[in-house]
Amino acid sequence: MTEEELTKYSKYIDIERLKYIEHQGDLYKEAKTELIKHYLGEYVAFEDGKVLDHDTDRQALAERVYEKYGYRDLIMKRVSLIERVYYVGRFPAE
Repeated sequence: MTEEELTKYSKYIDIERLKYIEHQGDLYKEAKTELIKHYLGEYVAFEDGKVLDHDTDRQALAERVYEKYGYRDLIMKRVSLIERVYYVGRFPAE
């Protein structure tokens, strides 16, 4: 994300938090091939290049991870060969 984009979205989310989330997403992409080998079809909780936990049940995974690590930003998603992109809401027009 460019500095201009970061500045734009910083109205909605802290810029350091946004950078952290983006970095975690980049690490996930780098690890994707290995994740597919070991966790295909499962949900993983992923942070700093490591799988913290995994499960076929997303809710069970979330409960365990937040119980153990606290409620914070990390990637929790299903490992799949096809990436689904969901768009929820939108930022207001400027």
